[in-house]
Amino acid sequence: MKIRFAYNNDLQEIKNIWEYCFGDTEMFMNYYFDNKYKCENTLVVEYNKKIISSLQLNQYKIKINDKIYDTSYIVGVSTLPEARGMGAMKDMMISSLDYLYNKGQVVSILMPIDYRLYRKFGYEHCYDQINYEINMELLKDFKLNGVFKKASNKDIDSIIEIYDYFLEDKNGYVKRDKMYYETLFKEIESESGYVYIHENEKKMDGYIIYFKMDDTMFVREIAYKNIDALKSILKFIYNHNTQFKKASINSVIDDKIKLIIPALKKIDINIKPFMMGRIINVHKFMENLNIKDIDLKLRVEDRFIEQNNKTFLIKNNKIVFTHEEDDVSIDINTFSQLAFSYIDVEEAVFLGNICVKDNKCIDILKKMFNKKINYINEYI
Repeated sequence: MKIRFAYNNDLQEIKNIWEYCFGDTEMFMNYYFDNKYKCENTLVVEYNKKIISSLQLNQYKIKINDKIYDTSYIVGVSTLPEARGMGAMKDMMISSLDYLYNKGQVVSILMPIDYRLYRKFGYEHCYDQINYEINMELLKDFKLNGVFKKASNKDIDSIIEIYDYFLEDKNGYVKRDKMYYETLFKEIESESGYVYIHENEKKMDGYIIYFKMDDTMFVREIAYKNIDALKSILKFIYNHNTQFKKASINSVIDDKIKLIIPALKKIDINIKPFMMGRIINVHKFMENLNIKDIDLKLRVEDRFIEQNNKTFLIKNNKIVFTHEEDDVSIDINTFSQLAFSYIDVEEAVFLGNICVKDNKCIDILKKMFNKKINYINEYI
């Protein structure tokens, strides 16, 4: 088997594998391969002069602990049925990690079909979303506090402002720009979805992205700047009550819907796992923490990126490799969860995922890592 980046003439084979594995509509596939797919971000496995497996490394910028990172979002991991069990996916993932490290990237994300497939490569659960399943009639008493209109490219600056405001105290989210939303509008259209924006007193202060799914209005994303905008969004959803029996709403886990629904016990609220993350370069990530007044020897265990599989001496505001005995030992999965601020140090200790020499080390680690509310809502 040969692992390489895709050539231009590989496109049809890659599309055939994607179509077999994911069963997407022709409209969505046309959107994806016209707008997102890039040869230079696509790894393939070639066997007997035929492509049997592929994945894409789609590029985003995400904000973690107030730092902006270029990151690769691994999507489209797919293998032909006759090639499954040959180790193509494993070899491709290992090659991806090596490539990302050498490219200089510090973090990576992926949305798993099965967590077990990717945990062994150092990826770990780092993002949740809240989901509300609400009967339409429970939203009837909310009032519109403005007007809605179908969003277009002319509204992108306002949408970016709303999105940034909505997530200003959140962690791990994608930094979106005008080009991002121009592409997103095409994605939503390819899946027969809708984007509407809310205006109140000549100010745009909320938006909603949704899809029609049988008897359910699936709300993929909402963002709002104030309580009136949120109430208007809920009334906008209710105004579809002749089309849908219920709404399924996804949002950030501290979303305020649960605080304003009168009949709270009549709705279903679930926290759903959404995205995995991985630290690609431990040394660079810790340098970006601006660690001060810490003296610690931290051992990280990483089976796939040898440069991470070391003991790091953190002292005098510097980080270097050392062969001295460590004070703390941790695997790359738990290090990634701490780095993404998904869990705190005490949770990692409770789970038995950190080995420490003494309790003083725990206090030192708390200076390095703290828990935040993570949010991401990218699907490809």
